[in-house]
Amino acid sequence: KVVNFYAPVFPNVEYKLAKPIENYASQFEKSIPQEAGDLTFSCNCILNFLYGELEGKQINVNGPMTFGEIAYQLLNQTMVYVTLDK
Repeated sequence: KVVNFYAPVFPNVEYKLAKPIENYASQFEKSIPQEAGDLTFSCNCILNFLYGELEGKQINVNGPMTFGEIAYQLLNQTMVYVTLDK
């Protein structure tokens, strides 16, 4: 089996394949913490979009789908978001 990584791999780290997720869009939205409230803005990893086949599906987050880089560290399948408290 061939696995292509979109990010650097680290020596001496054992990588495992994740189990497939049924209804990815629904599970993705459920994984956002309820206390997040109204998400003002988010950046979502392009791999969530691709693997989850999210094109044309509503996941109730606003912002671009881009590469999963946070603070100059490339992490796969991440989403960060901003909320504003009144």
